[in-house]
Amino acid sequence: MTPHTDGYRSLASYGRPCPVCNGSTDRIPRRLVDLLLSIFTPVHRFRCRSVSCIWEGNIREKGTQLLNTLKDK
Repeated sequence: MTPHTDGYRSLASYGRPCPVCNGSTDRIPRRLVDLLLSIFTPVHRFRCRSVSCIWEGNIREKGTQLLNTLKDK
């Protein structure tokens, strides 16, 4: 696998690069276990758009650290 070095990410990537190859990602429907996990830590499910990369997984939502900090106060 070759990492993408041009820094290009499509609008469909929602600003989330693939953690394996740094390519663009597509947001995909969550599984039941992902929905249950989101009760405790908000996550979204992504899949890499690169044909040579088979990564698929969860990435935490942006801004959740701030929300969790506010809830603790």
